[in-house]
Amino acid sequence: MISFISFLFVCYVLVDFYIKKNKKISNDRISALKQENHLLTLEQKALQLQMNPHFIFNVLNGIKALGNTGKIDELNKTISQFSVLLRSILNNSRKEEISLQEEIDYLKNYIELEQNMSSKLFTFQIHTNLNNIDPEEILIPSMLIQPFIENCIKHGIQLNKEGKIDVNFDVIHNFLNCTIIDNGIGFNQSKKENQNHSSIAIKVSKERIEKISTKNSFLINEVVEATKIKGTKVWFKIPLKTDY
Repeated sequence: MISFISFLFVCYVLVDFYIKKNKKISNDRISALKQENHLLTLEQKALQLQMNPHFIFNVLNGIKALGNTGKIDELNKTISQFSVLLRSILNNSRKEEISLQEEIDYLKNYIELEQNMSSKLFTFQIHTNLNNIDPEEILIPSMLIQPFIENCIKHGIQLNKEGKIDVNFDVIHNFLNCTIIDNGIGFNQSKKENQNHSSIAIKVSKERIEKISTKNSFLINEVVEATKIKGTKVWFKIPLKTDY
């Protein structure tokens, strides 16, 4: 009887262990699927927010104005840049990841178009410090950085002052760090002056970064020198990923 009871107890323990193990595996799979689904939702939102309708309207109006004034060379250049930009968005939207070089080329094209169409004067620079890794070999999520640049131009740069935008990519401790600095009015002042503006694109990008990396992987701070606000700094990092 004791042997039989012991046998039943062992069977119960084994069955209970098996059930709990399978339940844990199932819960882990469900959690992973929820995480993947959430990331896909964020990427879909990022795609929907990627090209601001106001920007498209400005570009098309600019093209029309160039045609009316007979500036054929500038007209052809703008049309070419705009077509390359649209093609990049369509191509990148089909990919989960693109190379850092593709992202840099896209950003340069986008910012140059903004320079031509915007009433605000500004310059930009893009720097890389990648520890001798080719930017063609570094992979990053598509449609991630442009919303921050757009926010700099639209809400940071002042009309009566030449703006500056610096974008830096650095490889540090197996992470790709991205820093975007402008010399505008500052993050808090921008929020006060645009109380009705809710930057959904920034929110979506921030959430994507924190899902890809960690909760402490994204910061927006004002640049302060001698108690004066000199601009805004956006910083984030994502795990370094290469295609080799």
